[in-house]
Amino acid sequence: MAVNQLERAARAWPILTSRAEKRTTITYGELGQALGVHHRAIRYVLGVIQDYCLEEKLPPLTILIVNASGKPGSGFIAFDLNNFEEGLEKVFDFDWGAMENPFGFSASGDSYKSIVKALTHDPTSAQDIYTMVKSRGIKQIIFRDALLKAYSHRCAFTEIEFPEVLEACHIIPWSQASPAERLDVRNGLLLNNFHHKLFDTGYITLTSDHRIVYYDPLGEERNYSELESGLTLKLHGKSMHVPHRLALRPDANFIARHHEIAGWEAEELEI
Repeated sequence: MAVNQLERAARAWPILTSRAEKRTTITYGELGQALGVHHRAIRYVLGVIQDYCLEEKLPPLTILIVNASGKPGSGFIAFDLNNFEEGLEKVFDFDWGAMENPFGFSASGDSYKSIVKALTHDPTSAQDIYTMVKSRGIKQIIFRDALLKAYSHRCAFTEIEFPEVLEACHIIPWSQASPAERLDVRNGLLLNNFHHKLFDTGYITLTSDHRIVYYDPLGEERNYSELESGLTLKLHGKSMHVPHRLALRPDANFIARHHEIAGWEAEELEI
């Protein structure tokens, strides 16, 4: 069973904000003991909280977790540690008590699973879930987890299963999507980071029947290495790996919007 780091973050949040109010730090071991987690695994929980603070432009709350050196470990990137005392003061002086726990919706592991389940069983629930979850960073974590489930943890273009490189790709970009579309599994693809970038920049798209289209199918734009050819030219015209359930497959209307946004012409989509 996948570890629910958001549920752990929900439990860590009040511990850290309480320390901030008391103007004290906490060690990795102490936090791990409080959460029932080995201290080496604490970095995964802190990554979620750190990302949230960065996204919401909050003081660097995770600066409070220190190792034997008296400072955070190498995974801490939210503040310049050359100015460690300044970062601490920002955290100490912030009114954390005025904030709700941003991970509170996930205080029960079942509640988080139910959110992901809702997105993969009823994509039309995306609007309600978008309203319920406040942080964009958390929404994107949930969206990725829903796509992992929908695509059986396999890249839609290559079917690779390395979780470290699988990302949630929006067909209609986040910046141009409605709130409901931002969490709608039908507006998503589970892609490795290389093909995610090519899709976002318009070098690759899909047909309405879920075949892959590459902008330079004859290899005329550049000299391709064998590896590059295999990752681009040889994908052209192939059917992508789609979710088993028809209701979760990329929506033709969303694909058409991607064509408009990326500037694809109808003749370029003929395979």
